[in-house]
Amino acid sequence: MITLYDYINIAFYFLFIAGVGLYFMMRSKNTSDYFRAGGVLPWWVTGASTWMASFSAWTFVGSAAKMYETGPYAFTLYYSVLIPWAVLLLFTCFRFRRMQVVTPLEAVRLRFGKTSQVFFSWSRLPFMLIFGGLSLNAIAVFMAAVFDMNVMVVMVGMGIMVTMLALLGGSFGVAASDFVQMFLIVLVTVTVSVLALRLPDVGGISGMIEKAPEAHYHWGKIARPEFILLFFVALIVTKLFEENAIDKSAKFLMARDDRNARMTLIIPVLGAILGPALWLIPPTVAAIRHPDMAALFPNLKVPNEAAFLQTAADVLPTGMLGLLVCGIFAATLTSMDAGLNQGAGIFVRNFYLPVINQDCPEKKLLWISKLATGICGLAILGFGLMWENMRESNLFDLVNQVAISLGIPISIPLFLGLFWRKTPPWAAWTTVLVGLTVSITLNALMKDAAGNASLARFAWIPGLEGPVAKEEVTQFALFATVFIVGGACIAWFFLTSIFYKNSPEAYKANVEEFFNRLKTPVESRTGEEEREDQAVAGSIGKLLLIYGSFVGSLVWIPQDTIGARLCFLGIGGVMAITGVLLWRTHRTRRPPLLSGAGDSKR
Repeated sequence: MITLYDYINIAFYFLFIAGVGLYFMMRSKNTSDYFRAGGVLPWWVTGASTWMASFSAWTFVGSAAKMYETGPYAFTLYYSVLIPWAVLLLFTCFRFRRMQVVTPLEAVRLRFGKTSQVFFSWSRLPFMLIFGGLSLNAIAVFMAAVFDMNVMVVMVGMGIMVTMLALLGGSFGVAASDFVQMFLIVLVTVTVSVLALRLPDVGGISGMIEKAPEAHYHWGKIARPEFILLFFVALIVTKLFEENAIDKSAKFLMARDDRNARMTLIIPVLGAILGPALWLIPPTVAAIRHPDMAALFPNLKVPNEAAFLQTAADVLPTGMLGLLVCGIFAATLTSMDAGLNQGAGIFVRNFYLPVINQDCPEKKLLWISKLATGICGLAILGFGLMWENMRESNLFDLVNQVAISLGIPISIPLFLGLFWRKTPPWAAWTTVLVGLTVSITLNALMKDAAGNASLARFAWIPGLEGPVAKEEVTQFALFATVFIVGGACIAWFFLTSIFYKNSPEAYKANVEEFFNRLKTPVESRTGEEEREDQAVAGSIGKLLLIYGSFVGSLVWIPQDTIGARLCFLGIGGVMAITGVLLWRTHRTRRPPLLSGAGDSKR
């Protein structure tokens, strides 16, 4: 399936990402630059980075399997974020920018105190590293099974690459690479989808709709309508708290002002609306042309996960499958490198600085930040290498259960705390403990004696007394968790308000400062906006031009048709032309290197 030309594509991608890290190595002058790009980025950079951070290999693997089996039903997973993002646009994103901190958990300290800052730091950092390793392991195992690649080579190569980018380039490098990789993923996906629809046995969009399996449009065979509706509502509620919580503010802290913070959502919203329809095409075409994926991929634990790649292999010109592999790598790395940068920020700005060395000079703190990034990268790689052996162990199940159980309880106080001030300093972390206890208890009630998911204990509820489909068990578990655990957390959080009047005066003063910041608009610094735009546009323009020129040069690969060569010219041309336009904007006036100019909080 994969050729020498594809390996050339993959090798260039690895070198390019490493080069981005080196290119932006000298841009970070302090930890504000390193962890949030100095808070000077324009909306189109932070927007691309925000959208790319929501990606993972699951988009091309797990989501493709769901679309292969159920068609547009998988849209519920994507469109559930639109209402939460509307709330983010109208009420939350500009508040994130106005917090004027370097990392999100510093805002937690200002709002809830030092104890809460330490609690949330250590409740997030370990799982961030562990699940970064899981993502690394999952993509390596998948690539090994589909393309006969060496698992260790893929895992170590990706681990080193993502660590180099985050360590050397910091948030500048991460944001710039996200923009370039966004073009790569979108253009390759569009190419796969267009070529797939042109297949004679598909017959365009109308033919695909007509020939798609019956299960794609008869969702009653998947679950009852009331379960699907409650499942969708539960997803919306979950995303509402997650997307609007303080700990998800990192990308908005990078925006230069309130206006750019709001406009950051333009690209993610467009991506959330248009992307799923685009990603639906390859798996649906695979369902039409290859109804038995297990026969094609006997080595895969879930053969349907190869649906997207099978269609790509059917239609892409020689050498372009390597670009898709790079796109899958990019989808994984964009979330990993952002997580790596944020993980180091959690340790340095929220533990080392306030607990170990409060008087640490900024220059030394920057070097410690880079060291912490390197250590976090090695930790992710280490977890990835050991994860396969842990997969069947009780420890694997325990880690998964605790992480899932912590999701809603962590998000709720960090969302409500943006709007409700009259809570004591212990309100946030005790809400998490209450939610965790309720979640674990509920999880135990939804399992039978053998440890399998079961709703037998809930048979007294109308609709659960008879046979229940497997998908309905999953759906019930989600909305029961959201509504019961979420309800308990919300009730407890507001209940603690009774004790607010007994809180220390210093804590009340900090809370007052926090809410005063949320009322104070952040505006672009006079005389700097134009120079910053030119610097950002110029740097990213060069990167797009380099990658686009490489892709366009692949027309030399032997092909059967002229159209196949035009695919490379089309993708490369769009990237290169966009790069030239951005670069010319930069060349109108020579700006200084980007930097937060020593202001670590603005």
